[in-house]
Amino acid sequence: MSQPPPPPHQPPSGGFGPPPEQPDDRPEQPEGAEQQEQPEQQEKSDQQESAERKETPQVPLSKSPQPSADRPDRPDQPDQPGQSPQTPPPGPPSYGYPQQPGQFGQAPQFPPNQPPPPYGYPQQPGQMPQAPYGQAPAYGQPPAYGQPPAYGQQPGYGQYPTQPMYGGGVQPPGGGSKNAKILAVVAAVVAVLLVAGGGVWLLTKDDGGTEAKKGDKGTTQGADGGSGDSGGSGDSGDSGGSGGEKGLIDAELAWTVDPPKVDKQDIIAETPGTWFVGDNLVKATTSSTTAYDMKTGKVAWSIDMPRPKDCTAAFEMSENRTVVQYGRRCEFVMGIDLAAGKKLWNKELPSKRDSSSEFSYTEMAVSGDIAAASWIGNAVGYDLSTGKELWQQEEGSDCKDRGYSGGGQLVAKLECGFGGSQKVQGVGPGGKKKWEWKVPDGIDVRKVLSTDPLVLGVNAGGESSIDITDVMVLSDSGKLKEKITIKKERHELGCRGITLSNCPGTVVDGETMYISSKPHQGGGYGQTSEIIAFDLTTGKSKWLGEPTSGGRIVPVTVEDGALLAYELPGYDKPGQVVTLDPGSGKPSPRMKLPAGSAKKEYDMASGSDVHPFWKDGHFFLVNHRFYASAGLSDLAIAAYN
Repeated sequence: MSQPPPPPHQPPSGGFGPPPEQPDDRPEQPEGAEQQEQPEQQEKSDQQESAERKETPQVPLSKSPQPSADRPDRPDQPDQPGQSPQTPPPGPPSYGYPQQPGQFGQAPQFPPNQPPPPYGYPQQPGQMPQAPYGQAPAYGQPPAYGQPPAYGQQPGYGQYPTQPMYGGGVQPPGGGSKNAKILAVVAAVVAVLLVAGGGVWLLTKDDGGTEAKKGDKGTTQGADGGSGDSGGSGDSGDSGGSGGEKGLIDAELAWTVDPPKVDKQDIIAETPGTWFVGDNLVKATTSSTTAYDMKTGKVAWSIDMPRPKDCTAAFEMSENRTVVQYGRRCEFVMGIDLAAGKKLWNKELPSKRDSSSEFSYTEMAVSGDIAAASWIGNAVGYDLSTGKELWQQEEGSDCKDRGYSGGGQLVAKLECGFGGSQKVQGVGPGGKKKWEWKVPDGIDVRKVLSTDPLVLGVNAGGESSIDITDVMVLSDSGKLKEKITIKKERHELGCRGITLSNCPGTVVDGETMYISSKPHQGGGYGQTSEIIAFDLTTGKSKWLGEPTSGGRIVPVTVEDGALLAYELPGYDKPGQVVTLDPGSGKPSPRMKLPAGSAKKEYDMASGSDVHPFWKDGHFFLVNHRFYASAGLSDLAIAAYN
């Protein structure tokens, strides 16, 4: 069991990977690049590493991973935080975690840790033989009832809420005294301990209706005191003008949305689900699914529905359709046409046991015409257009679906027996199995980084049973093609929670994977990090992209073949969006964020689960975690045009 979080304004011991000690050296250069220091020693190290891998074709297993059924009660544990820089101003911290003074952010675990040396990426990735293939049982298997959820289930619920740290004299936003915030955190810890120990929260909200509303302008503060779903506020601004460089956008903070209201019984609420359709940003929140015009923040449409803290949504959409979970117990699923703003269908999830927490760890995904959901006790597939049930887990089967990931294809993770073997399957039309990869013994599939191409994050018995130690690339037929070793002290995939998806710090496009290096000391500015590009066909690194500002940088998306990345704001300056050259990784500014709202940006990026998005020349910071206590939640959305 992890330790309770520290009171506000103290360095936390929780979170997914606050930085350890600061190193003094720089990340390693890509394979083939000139080494500036100790070239002979580096060459020897590369040869030794290559020789070791040739002698050991199998993935090294120092110890077998623990049964995934135990993990929700023991979420990923972080390294202990390091000391903040002594010379102000502090540099940008790991993206998304509350940390020690001088850093910001807690959860979007974009590059969180300050590593010991060395940095960079693996010199010569080893190969792993293809595992034998077995026959899969009929699709859909029943899990053992009452056991804790495995990896691949609902992300982040039950994690300790933590107040973001403010460094260098920056004061926290208003909304409650220090003592009140301490009490809020303590209350949240008690709630988490109750859940972990088998306690049950009895939610009292009615199921309510799902009436769609359109065209409301509203304000950021709802009529009930802050649902946050009534619209955006702030200057609409424009798309930005030329900043002296071709294509450079001088952005304004165009509009914002206030945080939604969180029921006091929930303490903390996760709100996954952000999609872009047409001119709208669509967000699932605690009481609705709402579409905002990307330029103005005006509400285009909204579908009201009760969504307590444990309700989730698919991370993806398929042909402008997705699914969201709702209801007093999160016992319903709704298919939504995101372009039209209309409900397609709604179904009650098939219950196997009468418990208020039965659906608390649901994971949902969509691909093609299929929507799939898995939770403790069952899994089900639906036709995304009609809501027709396609499958349920079979009674008495030893194997069970533990999670789904969608997008380019629907991928299912199956576990057979308690802590036994694992399988990864491709799910075709109607729920039929397309292919299957039998996971080698001793390897635990933790994350699906991409479904097209299929890229998995696994633990292969490294020094910690909670780390992703390797990235495995599979073919369209489910055969292992390549393996990339992930070094805890060098690389940051930006994954969080226990859901099978949700690694916003990793971007996969075609034959390239982009991640961040671990943050490290970056000279006078404080902490810095780099973008590392890996060739998925060879497993080798292609280039190392440095930030223009000398601070922290995280990958966001790929546009026209080039990576867009977010350079995080510093203590006294705004962040910016940059484009990295596909061949060299050299960055060039794409959007300069406004200095006048740098404090809001800094505070927003300090939130506990904030995601950066880029769409059609617009940049967004979107919060996915909120608290019942006033003053702990930052803005829900900040839009820059």
